[in-house]
Amino acid sequence: MKLLTLLSALFISIGAIAQNPLMVGDRSFYGADPSALYTSDGRLFMFPTTDNLVWDNQVGWSVYSSEDGVHWKDHGLIFDNEMSGWGVNNAWAPDITEKNGKFYFYYYFRNSGPDGGVGVAIADKPEGPYREALGHRLLKGHDPAIFNDDDGQSYLFIQDKAYILGDDMISIKEGPINLGLEYRPEKFEAAYVIKHKDTYYFTIARAWNNLIYYTAKNVLGPYTFVGEFMEPYGGNNHHSIVNIKGQWVIFHHEWVKDKPGHEGHQRRIRAEYLHFNEDGTIKMVKPTDQGITLDL
Repeated sequence: MKLLTLLSALFISIGAIAQNPLMVGDRSFYGADPSALYTSDGRLFMFPTTDNLVWDNQVGWSVYSSEDGVHWKDHGLIFDNEMSGWGVNNAWAPDITEKNGKFYFYYYFRNSGPDGGVGVAIADKPEGPYREALGHRLLKGHDPAIFNDDDGQSYLFIQDKAYILGDDMISIKEGPINLGLEYRPEKFEAAYVIKHKDTYYFTIARAWNNLIYYTAKNVLGPYTFVGEFMEPYGGNNHHSIVNIKGQWVIFHHEWVKDKPGHEGHQRRIRAEYLHFNEDGTIKMVKPTDQGITLDL
């Protein structure tokens, strides 16, 4: 029995050797701000910022899928500035959700100025094709984070504010609502919200790269500050956290260090397991070379 267990473990390790940063085929790829989605039919997708060397040339997003969290397939461009009708450039930091048999892609165009903001596109499949929902931005702000609560209500988080979405997922029912953070950092971005058991976790990147979190019993707060769960890592950090068959996984990015001319300009995606202590606090996440291996 022990021999069979060892052989099975060896087979799994050979079949899917974990790897950080994430790879497409035999190559790493440039991406940042990954939004991960585990679909209702058991598939894993990732929607990152398409990280070009010149950020002003970032005008669209591609989607990637994986059957084990290790080997990733590039499905190509799914949405860009021409499809949006109002976006120009600096296409950054999207988030994605599945609801009512549709996929809602919340995207951000900085547009190199004050006319940027968050828009939304819709598709019947996570790999697209996506179509613009409004023809104009939904609201001002950046780094959209979508959260569907157990009662079916959906919320869009922008920094430390929340918006209650309409049933159509493309209109605002109420907001902005102040989340009442017990401690508000001077600089932060990359909000992301999850629910574990009966507790809501509001996570952000303090000073751009130090991942910290808060907890609350109400999705709209007030939120009590708990502490950090990933130390400063690179020039900035931006993450998403998903529950995959009972296992929590965090996707985030690293800054390129090993390619001359790319330092400080381009990033690559990484993934790690995320664990909770018995008291509900999040264990510190340590970047590893091994990353994750999933049984999907």
